[in-house]
Amino acid sequence: MSGPTPRSPVPDRPRLFSAFPLPDEVADHLAAHLPPTPDGLRATPREQWHVTVGYYGADDPARRLARLGERVSGLAAPRLRISGSGTFAAVCLVKIATPDPVDLRTLAEAADFREGGHPDYLPHVTVARWSTPTTKGAEMAAELRGYQGLQWAPEELTLYASAHGAYTPLGAVPLLGRNAPGAGC
Repeated sequence: MSGPTPRSPVPDRPRLFSAFPLPDEVADHLAAHLPPTPDGLRATPREQWHVTVGYYGADDPARRLARLGERVSGLAAPRLRISGSGTFAAVCLVKIATPDPVDLRTLAEAADFREGGHPDYLPHVTVARWSTPTTKGAEMAAELRGYQGLQWAPEELTLYASAHGAYTPLGAVPLLGRNAPGAGC
């Protein structure tokens, strides 16, 4: 079993989070079913679609990647599927369903999801945001309520830095594999 793989240098203490990026097939399917983003909402760029596992705030990337390697490496990859939608704060999201809720919860716990101050874990992909009060986010979520995406199992958990709206992958921790994207879940 290999350990974490570093990917690129970053500033000393960037804002960090761990996530599963969407495989191309899953992102293609979601993109084909997204309604147009209403005026007043900002679409999340496709290259930023991911399922956050843990948010850590300003942290040391080497220390965080090593901790993820110690705690997450070799855990089973959960089977994931986008299923349904919703809103919270000022985001429209699609929810993540899994036939393995214990596996996903175990992985989120191992990845220290609570360190960012979020007591609950709601796996999702953010598809749009807004900065002024509007009902358009709820309307977009209603259009996505019945959406069912493809199932996939991530091969790794990726550590990202977030700065000025850009996400930079810093490294990844391998998971035990399950299957390629497809129907089911």
